Amino acid sequence: MSWSRTERFHALLAGERADRPAISAYAHQVGAERNADDLVAATLAYARAGDWDWVKLNPRTVHYAEAWGNTYDYDHYGPVIPIPAQTHAVLASPADLGSITDLEVDDVPAFTEQLEVIRRVKAGTDAAVVATVYSPYNVLAKLAGLPLAPGLLPPGSATEWTLKSFLDEDRDGVHAALGAIARTLGRYTAAQKEAGADGVMIVTAGQARDLGRDGNEELGRPYDSIVLNGATGIPRLVHTCGPDAHPHWFEEYPLEGINWDTYDPTNPGNDAEISKVFVGGAQAALLGGLREDLDEAAAADEIRRQVNSARRLHGDRLVVAPSCSIVETAPVPLLAAYRLAVEEPLG
Repeated sequence: MSWSRTERFHALLAGERADRPAISAYAHQVGAERNADDLVAATLAYARAGDWDWVKLNPRTVHYAEAWGNTYDYDHYGPVIPIPAQTHAVLASPADLGSITDLEVDDVPAFTEQLEVIRRVKAGTDAAVVATVYSPYNVLAKLAGLPLAPGLLPPGSATEWTLKSFLDEDRDGVHAALGAIARTLGRYTAAQKEAGADGVMIVTAGQARDLGRDGNEELGRPYDSIVLNGATGIPRLVHTCGPDAHPHWFEEYPLEGINWDTYDPTNPGNDAEISKVFVGGAQAALLGGLREDLDEAAAADEIRRQVNSARRLHGDRLVVAPSCSIVETAPVPLLAAYRLAVEEPLG
């Protein structure tokens, strides 16, 4: 049997074995993310250059917050995390939580633009196309300009509020806002599926770390599940980002694949036993050429070792991916070594 890229992707995420693992890498195309034309062109060029089996779309991460009225300065990006500087946050305080209401996807230009990206990328590649959506908690945090990580405010934000202070002031209001965001994003993932997406990845950036187990059960999983249920019928993946990612918490979610940073010492490694399909295998920093302890040849060898080790651990029933998005400047020889690693016989 000759496998197409999409057949391979769908079979593996159904828990079946294919001729080899499906593979991809992805980076935020910061210079192209502001409009659909540039993002489509950059995404297709990246997919063709890498010869990827699946393409994860990386829209600008703030477009979810733009949907409810946040504004950003695209001429000024943050130095640590590459997002544009916030110029207005709709949640200046908990008193504003009532302004977050359900939206219809067709009424939101930020959403309809990204649906057009899905359609055009799908028409331009034979790879499986995976749309991205952020968790309702992540969107709420952006709407308030809350810290992206402990001590790290988004560029342009000067808020003194925290999630805890929002909850202390109006816990019911937080839940109501999360519900409106979740229902809207559930309609959005349904529209992503209708636009031709082969799968959807929900990103829970720092959520497990920020909320903890009980907090995620209260403020994460119920609302994330609404979002994921919108894409029922196609593979649904989660990227639980950063340290203290707790991938096993997400086994209870309505999804098929889990991706996390297996190289962070606070997280389980590639050998973790999970009930969902393992999505990962390669260290993002290594693949991006950021490991200063290795020259290029040694880095290429280490990439092949990582991928082949993950393949053995999961019996080739995995979807190969980096542990997080990689930098746009990742060296071509490292990407080539990574791509070839799934073609090598395991022996």
